[in-house]
Amino acid sequence: MPLTAVVGTGTWGTAVAVLALHSGTSDVTLVGRDAGKIEELTRTRRHPLIAKHQLPEGLGLSADPASMAGAELILWAVPTQFSRAQARRLRAYLPAHAVVVSLSKGLEQHSLKRMTEVLSEEFGDQHRYGCISGPSHAVEVLAGLPFGMVVAGEEEVSQRVVETLHSPRCRLYTTSDLVGVELGGALKNIIAIAAGICDGLGLGDNAKAAIMTRGLAEMRRLGRAMGACDATFAGMAGIGDLLTTCYSPHGRNRALGVALARGVNAQEYLARSLTVAEGAWTCRAAVELGIRHRCELPIASQVANAIWAATPVTQAMENLLSRAPKEEDA
Repeated sequence: MPLTAVVGTGTWGTAVAVLALHSGTSDVTLVGRDAGKIEELTRTRRHPLIAKHQLPEGLGLSADPASMAGAELILWAVPTQFSRAQARRLRAYLPAHAVVVSLSKGLEQHSLKRMTEVLSEEFGDQHRYGCISGPSHAVEVLAGLPFGMVVAGEEEVSQRVVETLHSPRCRLYTTSDLVGVELGGALKNIIAIAAGICDGLGLGDNAKAAIMTRGLAEMRRLGRAMGACDATFAGMAGIGDLLTTCYSPHGRNRALGVALARGVNAQEYLARSLTVAEGAWTCRAAVELGIRHRCELPIASQVANAIWAATPVTQAMENLLSRAPKEEDA
């Protein structure tokens, strides 16, 4: 069986590694940076953040980059802001011509690049790149509940992923719109923070629905300016992922928004959180991209202000609600 290496031992990387193993098409190794964490996972066969689910014995666990030798598919599940440094650490060990597929949902600070752009810069053009996105909380995947995702990239890349992950419980769709899928997965996290603020302030379903609808318009607007297809944002990586992350109690970005609404300091919350709310950093990158592409992104701007400029969330919401009336756009 071909080897699949999943890089990143967070909950999502772990869930995808188990998913790939259960599909029966691959020999799977979960590759981490922290040798102590890998040793603990090997001993307990349980991830501390998803301890209800035991890791299957057939799943390989390693902190040795050489364990990727021979891998035909690399599934990249490292949080966005740590990805470039980790890629530089691993690039000497990456098998020649391996397919590299991002599972991460964010935009890199400063460079404002999508994950496949970051990875291709570090790994080189001898590899083919793609990404996977869609509504897919790790705890539900590990529980064996059905779900769907979309794979973006060249046809050969998408086919490799479908062969590795598709199963009766995991429905995969394919698209060539890599830009749209990556932007959808990244930008929906920003809107989820705003939705969490609505929940935390008790603003009700009407306000939350309005935030989500206008948030989707922002996602589509920036995507259009960057060459994405409008239809992508009506699919799994757009509204599908947006709905899940804005409503689910498992959503870490929504949870950040709720915490902000309850008066928790954003920097303290992010520092002590055991998981990564990618939207906290993506909002700043999105605002910069909006300026670059002359796209108005009022929700992303107010979320960034609430997190990084200490704007009170009540003021941020008031800034949105007091905007001048306008014709609804798509």
